Parts: sequence; C-alpha cells; structure tokens
Amino acid sequence: MPPSRAELAAKHQRVRELAAAGRSTAAIARELGMDRRSVREVRATAGIPALPGGTVQHLTVEEKWAERTRPVDGGHLEWTGEHSTGPSRTPVMRHSGQTYTAGRIAYRIQHGTDPTGHAKPDCGHHRCVAPAHQYDTATRQPVYEPRVHYDSIEAKLAALTETTDDGHVRWTGPTTASGQRVLSFGGTNHPAARVAFRAHWGREPIGPVLSACDYPHCLLGAHLDDKQARDAFRAMFTGLFGRAV
Repeated sequence: MPPSRAELAAKHQRVRELAAAGRSTAAIARELGMDRRSVREVRATAGIPALPGGTVQHLTVEEKWAERTRPVDGGHLEWTGEHSTGPSRTPVMRHSGQTYTAGRIAYRIQHGTDPTGHAKPDCGHHRCVAPAHQYDTATRQPVYEPRVHYDSIEAKLAALTETTDDGHVRWTGPTTASGQRVLSFGGTNHPAARVAFRAHWGREPIGPVLSACDYPHCLLGAHLDDKQARDAFRAMFTGLFGRAV
C-alpha cells in the first residue's frame, strides 16, 4: 500500500531535517528507505544543496551490497537499497561512480564470474538477491541432452537435483524459457516433478503435481502431491472438522 499524504509529508520533513544537519543524500536515502532521486528532489525544493565532492567509498562492492540486503523467510534476501526508475524497479547500487544491478553482484558472489546477460532469481521470490538463487541468461536457456548415459530416469533425476541445507530438493538441470523443469530421457521430455513424484510414491501422479512445502519448485518426493492426495486430504479435513478446506 502506498504511503498516505501525511506519511509522505512526515518523511519529506525528516529529509529536510537530516539534510539541514549535514547528512549526505546517500545516507538519508539509506536511513529512510528512499531512492536518492526522491531525496535530491526534496533537497532542491527546500533549497539545501548536496554536499560537495561526494563521499569517499571505503567499502568494496560486495561489502556495500551486503549492507543493503535483509534476510527474509525461506532463505531469500530482500533488497533495501535503491531501485531503477520506470516500471521494472530493478534493485541497483552505485559504487565508485558506476551503477550495478544487485542481482549481478549477487551472481558474482556466488559464481566468481560475471553473469552472461542478465542475472535474475530463479526461486519464485520477486526480486530476491540471494546469491545462491541467481541465474544468468545462459543458464536459463534450454540445455540439451548431455553425453552421459543413465541407467534409469530416476538416476538422471538424482544427478540433476541437489538437497538444500534445510531439507528440500532443488533442481539444477535445464529449465525452459517458460520456467518448466524438464528431464529428457529416452528421447522424451518429462516434467521433473512428475518423475520425482513417481520415484517416491511408486505410482503415476493424477493431475498436476504440486509442491506442498514453502520451498519454490521443491522436488523432494515427500513434499509433492497430486490430485488424488489433495482430494484425500480435503476429505480427511472435512471428516475431522465438518468443513472443507
């Protein structure tokens, strides 16, 4: 919900107070959770010029990036710094006269190299900047069948997944442009979630296979359910509590 006029007026008044006290535009923006452009506009309206010469940057790019992140539930990181103007509102950061996207820095922290193309989160959390959740354009392109022989589709599933520290299973294989996790075996593409469900429950799933936990796209078999499992749960809930979920 956008701030009310009273809240906005109070924040602008605080900007004027801090600016009059000699605080820099960057420091005010960081403290009040505003972008620098808005702070500069308030300063200009109040007739308080920006500090001359700027501020000497003593932090590395990574250290400054870390100061502008905040952990949230699910192992994600929320960006508390600036955002680009326009509808995309991309998390950005300035350092030593250069502008970086927060995702690009996060990708470099995780992988040790700059991303190919754009770095974006693949965890389902909008604008997450957690380094482990960043993928670049090349990674998001469909990956074709590797020249590795697998004795079974389950063996290939195991090779293209990894267990997270909090007990979920994360897909590391190819992802299509539309976000589908696809496992190619025997000349046919299979949705990875359906393979994981069948490997755990020993039967073909009925209807869509969905993750029943809070980890986006989790592929742990015990965390997956299908229409039959969801219908059974609803029936049990109704029997116990006399109402449907």
